[in-house]
Amino acid sequence: MKKKTYKHSGDMGDIIFSLPTVRALGGGDIYLDPEGGEKEPLVAWARHTHTKLSAKSIADLVPILEAQPYINKVKMWKGESVDYNLDKFRQHVKFNNLSDSHLAAFGQELKERDKKWLDIPEKKIDGKKVIVSRSPRYHSNYAFWEQTVGPELCEQAVFIGYKKEYEYFCYTFPHHDIEYYEADSAYEVAQLISGCDMFIGNQGFPHALAEAMKKNLINEVWGHYPAAVFKREGAQYV
Repeated sequence: MKKKTYKHSGDMGDIIFSLPTVRALGGGDIYLDPEGGEKEPLVAWARHTHTKLSAKSIADLVPILEAQPYINKVKMWKGESVDYNLDKFRQHVKFNNLSDSHLAAFGQELKERDKKWLDIPEKKIDGKKVIVSRSPRYHSNYAFWEQTVGPELCEQAVFIGYKKEYEYFCYTFPHHDIEYYEADSAYEVAQLISGCDMFIGNQGFPHALAEAMKKNLINEVWGHYPAAVFKREGAQYV
């Protein structure tokens, strides 16, 4: 039987949020566009003609995606025809999470995103039960971080992400004494999130991983566009 094929040009988080749709459609091979949709009309918005997706970020995603039983191979897209162009989710961005947009684009039931869709082996850090990650984008709730993420929580947590993100976090919240853990790959980030008891972050790739694994989480929602809200037990939005 011919394997179904899919293409995506979106950012890494968008791709993670597309996976319930890939699973619902039967899985197969995923082609990812190293030009970030430069030649994909669906990607153009405002003054943008492409996303941040690149050959490097695709290579980072391969071990995560190919670990899933419904994904056969991840390949670089070079203009091949595919069965499902996942970039069509951009025509359906009217919900409050991007998994809904992907599912709606192909007529799939929204409840598909209620089931865990990412399995990654756990990696734990002794004494650290909480993973914290906050990108410089999508900030709406300074008070939550200032008042809630206190010394006791920081003792149990590590911050993951780019070093500059950690430095910016420490600059913004100078009294939050939280350890930085420099993961060597996106796959290790996924392992750490898989092994944690709680994820605290904002909209971005690490949150997409935490939601895909249905971890207990607290997520800072971007007020202008809350694109990743999943109403479920164990997920809190601030």
